[in-house]
Amino acid sequence: MHSDEPRRVMPHSLEAEQSVLGGLMLENDRWDEIAPILVADSFFSPPHQKIFAVMQGLLGRNMPIDLITVSEELERLGQLDIAGGFAYLAELSKNTPSAANIVAYAEYVSTAKQKRQLLALGHDLAKQAEDARTDVPSLMEEAERRLFDIAGLQAAGKQFDLVSSLEIYLNRLEQRCASEDLITGTPTPFTQLNGMTSGLQESDLILLAGRPSMGKTALALSLCEGALDSRKEQPVQIYSLEMPVDQLLSRFVSMLGRVPLQNLRSGNMDDEDWARVARATHILLTEWKDRLIIDDDSFMTPSMLRSRVRKNVRKFGHPSLILLDYLQLMRCPGQENRTQEIAEISRSLKALAKEIGCPVVALSQLNRALENRADKRPNNGDLRDSGALEQDADVIMFIYRDEVYDEHSPDKGIAELIIGKQRNGPIGTVKVKYQAEITRFEDFSGGRYDF
Repeated sequence: MHSDEPRRVMPHSLEAEQSVLGGLMLENDRWDEIAPILVADSFFSPPHQKIFAVMQGLLGRNMPIDLITVSEELERLGQLDIAGGFAYLAELSKNTPSAANIVAYAEYVSTAKQKRQLLALGHDLAKQAEDARTDVPSLMEEAERRLFDIAGLQAAGKQFDLVSSLEIYLNRLEQRCASEDLITGTPTPFTQLNGMTSGLQESDLILLAGRPSMGKTALALSLCEGALDSRKEQPVQIYSLEMPVDQLLSRFVSMLGRVPLQNLRSGNMDDEDWARVARATHILLTEWKDRLIIDDDSFMTPSMLRSRVRKNVRKFGHPSLILLDYLQLMRCPGQENRTQEIAEISRSLKALAKEIGCPVVALSQLNRALENRADKRPNNGDLRDSGALEQDADVIMFIYRDEVYDEHSPDKGIAELIIGKQRNGPIGTVKVKYQAEITRFEDFSGGRYDF
């Protein structure tokens, strides 16, 4: 039985493709304008694909492209007849009076290619979705990856302009010099740390690492508090693979209201505790409403994270900070081993920070081996799973509290924030106060919410 449905014609324009090829033969120097937009596979017509590929090869060897050189190269490769022959090449050149609109034609060809890819993706997804054996999370992962690849074709066409880029840089430099505020990034709640880093810089991947019980999550939430407090028009996105949302909210209530966390867990609350909970809740529901975004899905891949970050950017606006707790709990299907998996996760987090243009803070575990050292202060070599973490991170910050190892330590209530790497700044150590009962880090001068 045959379907009466007419066969679908895939999006394309042979005329636009011909105009691009003919225009290049007329004006070779227009190549640099269309090369970032098109590849041979962008063309719908197989003959056009071969002609474009030959042109690309000739220009790569600093040879001119015209009717003679292109036809001779196609003949040398045994592809002249497949490409339509000498007569077709002559027709391309003759029927293109000018290369004036070559960029517009190239963009049309590129857009048509993307439409064909989207149609193919939709067809493949529909076919796989009908299969009862299909693993839905894997299918969604593939869909996200292929969509990202299709979008990447358009992004790849962006060209560098030195004049405009330098102008933007100088304008920012003038603004920094005119401002009395030396913090150029998202401020932290810690004066000395801001002095070393000038704040958490946009597009930076910041690793916050430490051994268990050091307070990684508590410190990360303190950074979130600082971002929400200082950037009042911007949200903060938190992706918690370890703690569910109710535990995170409990942490925030404890921090903001200065209510002992154990009291919140046990329900052993007096009137003063309830009053402090009310004040903390007021901050969450007024100052932080629609600005504190929490996702506590325990399964997350790089493509899932990227998709959710983008969705939240569209819905809530550009974030001042993105937090991932923690890196080693992410998964990246398709890698041969855990080291490669972590390397790919690390690379994707750096790419995300650059794409969104805000700092991404990722919590990370440390190797257990440091427990055997006399001095247990961590260093870059203690990062677990992959040297790629050290390579990709712009800032590596370790947290160390001596009282975790020595209950009689003279530094009780003191935490060391050790900057082990800072791509564009100094390294060193900052000391801050840690209040274990309310899992809160702050300057020795005290915090904002001192009820």
